[in-house]
Amino acid sequence: MRRLLLALLLLFPLAAWAGPPYLTDDPDPVEYGHLEAIPFYALDRAADGSQIQGPGADISYGIAPDMHLNLVPVFIHALPDSGPSEYGAGDFHVGLKWRFLEETEDRPEIAIYPAVNFPTGSAEFSNGQASYVFPLWLEKNWGSWSSYGGGGYGLNRAPGQHNYWFGGWQVQKQVNDRWNLGGEIFSQGRTADDAAGFTALNLGGSMKLSEGTSLVFTFGHSFAGASHRLAYLGVALEW
Repeated sequence: MRRLLLALLLLFPLAAWAGPPYLTDDPDPVEYGHLEAIPFYALDRAADGSQIQGPGADISYGIAPDMHLNLVPVFIHALPDSGPSEYGAGDFHVGLKWRFLEETEDRPEIAIYPAVNFPTGSAEFSNGQASYVFPLWLEKNWGSWSSYGGGGYGLNRAPGQHNYWFGGWQVQKQVNDRWNLGGEIFSQGRTADDAAGFTALNLGGSMKLSEGTSLVFTFGHSFAGASHRLAYLGVALEW
């Protein structure tokens, strides 16, 4: 049962740690001296059960020009189709986004975003040892349209877990002053003995509620590999 719960967690490890609300991230760091916090819930309905990530918080602070620190504490609720449900803390995620190339008329902006997941979670949800991701993301903007994507490699040497490649691409449009809508295709390799890879289509966006506050959301479904129904809902707060 513990292997199943951990596999469910590792099937969807980037949902809380990518560019909320999307699985694909962008290269834009939070501005220097600014704070962004996104309390969220994320759902992954897989073939063998469901996993709810939440309550969680995706917290980013601009620690230098073109660089932010990202912290993600989260609780996990696993609901396997067979056996009892489990609830507890997930491992603690710490990332550092550095945009090393600014966008110009002729080139995209580019950033790296290495991160480590520390094994601080409760026993049924902890990886047991630190795991790492090493992505590179790029973005280009054209008027009200923007597009970003990239990918990277996940390193996980815990028993029963796999190293894996991941990547995605997103397109979005600023429809008006309140609404931003977009979609992405995201793919991830096998992350564990019991966690096959998948490729999914996600649709979503953001709705501005007030100055510095937006509702962010996505919903999607895999169309290759393991079966996943995905959803994310959060509130982006900026100071």
